[in-house]
Amino acid sequence: MKKLIAAVLCFVTLFTVTIPVYASSIAPCANNIYSASTSFSISSTGKATVTNNYMGKGNLVTKATIETKIQKRFGLIWITVDGGKWTDISTATDFAESHSVQLSKTGTYRAHVEFTISGTGGSDDKITKNLEKTYG
Repeated sequence: MKKLIAAVLCFVTLFTVTIPVYASSIAPCANNIYSASTSFSISSTGKATVTNNYMGKGNLVTKATIETKIQKRFGLIWITVDGGKWTDISTATDFAESHSVQLSKTGTYRAHVEFTISGTGGSDDKITKNLEKTYG
């Protein structure tokens, strides 16, 4: 009986240890789009550029709102830089757009992007991206 309990405990332990490995590769499911992505770069002269895109499923997308902010870290808070806020609205199935702003000071910056994709595939897809870069 002790051997059976020990074998069951070994099996349960082995199985539960492997679950996080598989769970890390699972992507959240979206109703109206296949994917949404953001890239963020800062040039050596301080030009910050954010590129957002999404790829919609078939003709399901009815409206997409993409709010982009470039923010600078001040201690524990993030403050949007002057001229670093944009809102793109699209009804296209696929979308790509870039925005840039000239940074005036060195420091840690991030692109904070909120995608809200409405469509006939179900409830709105709400996706948030935060990408950090250091300038200087």
